[in-house]
Amino acid sequence: MCANDYTSDDIGWGILLRRGEAANAYLWRQGQVRGYCVLIHRGAPHVAEPTDLPEADAAAYWRDTLALGRALTAFYEPVKMNYSTLGNVVPHLHSHVCPRYAGESDPAPGGPLPWEVLRGRRQDEAQLLADASALRVLLGDA
Repeated sequence: MCANDYTSDDIGWGILLRRGEAANAYLWRQGQVRGYCVLIHRGAPHVAEPTDLPEADAAAYWRDTLALGRALTAFYEPVKMNYSTLGNVVPHLHSHVCPRYAGESDPAPGGPLPWEVLRGRRQDEAQLLADASALRVLLGDA
């Protein structure tokens, strides 16, 4: 994963919501969780860990992360937001930002999400596009 590979508004697996200070936010097409997003660091230098960033760049990355989390919270009204900064498979700084819901709308209420629920089934495209449009408005004020 290289940030330069993710410059278009639609990268196949995700739809661009915002080009932030340091990272691009994408609404993910696959999985069982509505509103699942991935935030991909796009700045130089190429890093795998947030601790490898200079202080100002790290602060910008976390501002982008918080802006995305706030927009998702305002729009979807989840009971909890999950933030995961991984990179075990893809050594490029990125964070998974996932709203969590109560009851049947959450595939693993009260627990961690198994990876298999984030793959496979595609989100309804019309709903995804409508969500992306609304989230862009919220992120415009970020």
